[in-house]
Amino acid sequence: MILDKIVQVKKEEIAALKKPNHPLQAKLAEPDLSLLAEIKKASPSKGLIKANFQPIKQLQAYQKAGAAAISVLTDQQFFQGSTEILAQVRQATNLPVLRKEFIIDAIQVYQSLFLGADVILLIAAILSQQQLEKLLSLSRELGLEAIVEVHTAAELARVMATEAKIIGINNRNLHDFTVTLQTTAELLNIIKNKGQRANYYIIAESGIKTKTDISYLKDLGVDGVLIGETLMRAPDPIKKVKELGIS
Repeated sequence: MILDKIVQVKKEEIAALKKPNHPLQAKLAEPDLSLLAEIKKASPSKGLIKANFQPIKQLQAYQKAGAAAISVLTDQQFFQGSTEILAQVRQATNLPVLRKEFIIDAIQVYQSLFLGADVILLIAAILSQQQLEKLLSLSRELGLEAIVEVHTAAELARVMATEAKIIGINNRNLHDFTVTLQTTAELLNIIKNKGQRANYYIIAESGIKTKTDISYLKDLGVDGVLIGETLMRAPDPIKKVKELGIS
């Protein structure tokens, strides 16, 4: 029957839709340290970061610098971002695109898919265990990858009890906003001591400003680094990436 054939074709089309178009894990699996370069105009702690904010120009510089993926802030009230910026970036690049957002509800995951994101951010600190597991399951069902962000050993333990594959270690203390790369070292050491390092891709986030920082993180063995403010403030992002010695 023709209807049976149509349904079969639709099933194949749906299966293709549920595969990441631009998988981040493939980038993180490469030998070199992967740069997730972030596009953001402002932040609650630092205020305006880039007055002459040109997202596509910033994207083009990141691509020329060899970024493995692009992170886009979509929160409007606190970071002066927008979903429109993410949609524009998606149209202008074939790199994996991370939607950097405070996701607390399933509808935001669906929205991320329709905007063209390949990856979403799930922050353990703002999600219950039930929420985290539900959103991880939904993202997987829709073919989206998820970076699950942790700040503390307690959050890490919760995340390691899920099916998360990519863990982002945020070096910023959410209580006093201090930043130390030692957080990455401590939490990565916990994963290693549990004999589970091979089960995760690890991304270091926040406070990465110098070549010394990059060397330190490389020695720790992280798979990627997410850098925003340092690159957004740089007059020449391409030159800054070279100075950092990421590749």
